[in-house]
Amino acid sequence: MQSISDAMGWVLLFCPGDRPERFAKAAQAANIAVLDLEDGVAAAQKDVARVSVTVHISAKGADGYAVRINLPMTERGRADAEAVANAGVRLLLMPKTESIEELDLVASATSCELIATIETARGLLAVEAIAAHPAVRAVSWGPYDLAADLGMRGVRDEAGALLPPLAYARSRMLVAATAARKVALDTVTAELQDPTVIERDAAESALLGFSGKFAIHPAQVGPIRRAYRPPEVEVERSRRLLAAIDGRGVFLFEGEMVDEPMIKRARAIVALAQRQD
Repeated sequence: MQSISDAMGWVLLFCPGDRPERFAKAAQAANIAVLDLEDGVAAAQKDVARVSVTVHISAKGADGYAVRINLPMTERGRADAEAVANAGVRLLLMPKTESIEELDLVASATSCELIATIETARGLLAVEAIAAHPAVRAVSWGPYDLAADLGMRGVRDEAGALLPPLAYARSRMLVAATAARKVALDTVTAELQDPTVIERDAAESALLGFSGKFAIHPAQVGPIRRAYRPPEVEVERSRRLLAAIDGRGVFLFEGEMVDEPMIKRARAIVALAQRQD
């Protein structure tokens, strides 16, 4: 399996850990299927879900899978981490990450790569330290839990945009992940009834520079992939620009002055298009 560090335009699709009949389909639909042992599973089914996940991974292998464990400072969360790591899982999603101590605990007990998720005010204030932790390969965030933690009455304004505290959290997480040279993954879009919401969220996510986005329903995979694929006109222009460099640092190209940041952007666009071909 490719490391999460290689993510570029990836879709990570959540699948409840107590629905083993869906695991393989989720892995086929997305770059990574996130088998969920936390909020996607009712409390009474959590132990059953852990067994289902470990049995599946032991039989089918860990390629294409990650597992979201319960809070690692709890007995259940520690049991999750140990069980799925022993089954062969190599990528763990950490929920509601608030401290490097949580990361240390899991990192010392497993050899898994970690995705830290910022979902509380305390986690947001510690995001720079969390992103810099050596076991963390990617960082994401969760507006719905964060909104609840802040006591907010909603997540979006009337136009569908994230409310200011959440937009700030998203931006801070993105900057922290980038500064630590970690992968930045955008959160899920929970609103399923209106397809324009996922289309807008995914397009904004790609525009901001996130390397991928989480999904909670297979119907969201297509819109996310389309949003992350650069328009063909942009890809072709980037290819022409790269072909025109000819050792020059700054030059005029199709009416625009081009320097190293623009060249770097062109390379990224072409690389993303090639990954998705």
